Amino acid sequence: MPTIARSVLLALALALAMSACAQKKNAPPADPSAKGLSPGAAADYYFLLYQELSRQGQPAQAVPVVEKLIELAPSPELYRDLANLHWGLGDPDKTRAVLQEGLARYPNEKVLHFYMANSYLLQRRFEEASDVLRGYLAAHPKDQTASQELGAVLVEAGRFQEALDLLGSVSKDRRTPAMAYYEAKAYAGLNKRKQALDKLRQALREDPNLLAAWSELAYLHEQANEYRQAEEAYRRILDLGEDGPEVWIRLVRLALKQKNEAKALQFMEKAPKERTFLFEAMGLFIDEGYQDGAVKVLERMAQDQPESADVIFIQAMMAVEKEKNLDRAFDLLSRVPKNNALYDKSLITRIQLALDTNQFERAAPLVAEGKAAFPDRVEFWFLEGVYYDKQGDLNKAAQVYAEVLRKWPDDVEGLYRYGVAQERLKNRAEAMRVMELILSKAPDNADALNFVGYALAEDGRELDRAVELITRALKVNPDSPYYLDSLAWAHFKRGEIKQAWEEIQRAVTKPIEDPTIWEHYGDIAKALGNKKEAEKGYRKALEMNHPNKQDLERRLEELK
Repeated sequence: MPTIARSVLLALALALAMSACAQKKNAPPADPSAKGLSPGAAADYYFLLYQELSRQGQPAQAVPVVEKLIELAPSPELYRDLANLHWGLGDPDKTRAVLQEGLARYPNEKVLHFYMANSYLLQRRFEEASDVLRGYLAAHPKDQTASQELGAVLVEAGRFQEALDLLGSVSKDRRTPAMAYYEAKAYAGLNKRKQALDKLRQALREDPNLLAAWSELAYLHEQANEYRQAEEAYRRILDLGEDGPEVWIRLVRLALKQKNEAKALQFMEKAPKERTFLFEAMGLFIDEGYQDGAVKVLERMAQDQPESADVIFIQAMMAVEKEKNLDRAFDLLSRVPKNNALYDKSLITRIQLALDTNQFERAAPLVAEGKAAFPDRVEFWFLEGVYYDKQGDLNKAAQVYAEVLRKWPDDVEGLYRYGVAQERLKNRAEAMRVMELILSKAPDNADALNFVGYALAEDGRELDRAVELITRALKVNPDSPYYLDSLAWAHFKRGEIKQAWEEIQRAVTKPIEDPTIWEHYGDIAKALGNKKEAEKGYRKALEMNHPNKQDLERRLEELK
């Protein structure tokens, strides 16, 4: 968990970054002229102009004004401000050039050293950041803040032992509670949990209000499943006034880990009502298996944001998965207005729900609407192909995919769908032509690799290439039961029965029910002389309504 309190350098990071947020585009250029004024009056003029440009959020126009100020009345603060402006404008090199100039004029100015170190730290250039701080410490060896910040940089860089050596060398009279905290972070990085906890407790004895230490303590307890201690630490953070969404999320998670849904919901009552927080909290309830709690969080969101498309989508999915109420899901999704950015998603979701439940009369007008409203979205053509395919009209589905290729000739998924349709229409030559075309465009397309490899194996030709293609597909998706089955079948066709048996056994362990895979399982087991497993494979294939029922029954008889 990121710490809540920040080191000085991390706080400076915010200062450097803030100037980028205030910038306004196309702002009128300032006229930094003060002709006729005395140097003192000119400096006052430029300072007032700089303040006004800062207020208006015009950093680019402020740069020449601050440069004039530095000419007239230089100070470390002006060099710092000019560095901030350049950082906000996205120019770290110029930032460092300004800081270098300032340090040449004010070599003992700590803030400029810290800004220089931080400019490297923000780019994760830890070596340069630590070198800057070491240089300052060489001239100011008793500066406790510099020692502390160097320790923080070393911890951030993952140089944990080096951080411990440095912080451990600081004399007792110059130590700070934050140093004990950074030592704890270093011990934690070295997986020395006991020492890390000891140092955190030391830091908190010295400064009971050190938020970063409480945060790290809570995190370490949570990692070790010490939920009660973690909760106490997070509650302490709340007591100290840090009541951001992250702390509440941690408390909700801890309650759910302890299987205390009621406590988690109590936390939700006190927690912020921020949209992102509520979404994350609802995800926690779902992930931990507390659907009722998730529904209650969703109800709270719906009360606050009844027309939110995001909320509507989640309510619709809950209606499908928890309530099994398809009509309610359709009604909710239909409430997404046509001018909403998520309207296309609402259409697609409704079509998919209708197709999944074979409600074709519901799907047809939605597909037509999607094609008309979003003519450049290929997904609606794909859904139309599925619409015909699920009704058994393969010719019509193939025609839809052919239309897709006329509109989007280079669409790889469109090519694949068209090729599969041709294969199912027994047009093997056309299907292979299309799949080879896919491989010429996308050599690592796993589905096309598997298709061609399996087709070659089925035909009993180019078996070496078949194995090579399927092996490439498995590199993309090593756990695909279809690819494993294809590889098993290619080995079987090459007469490599033992390798085929190894692969088909892997295939059937995957969560998939496919009668062809079990048919292959039976054939390979039979070739090994394992009648028991062969019978198992054929019976499984029959249970899954294999289309060649009579042939499988004949093979079962032959095993007797």
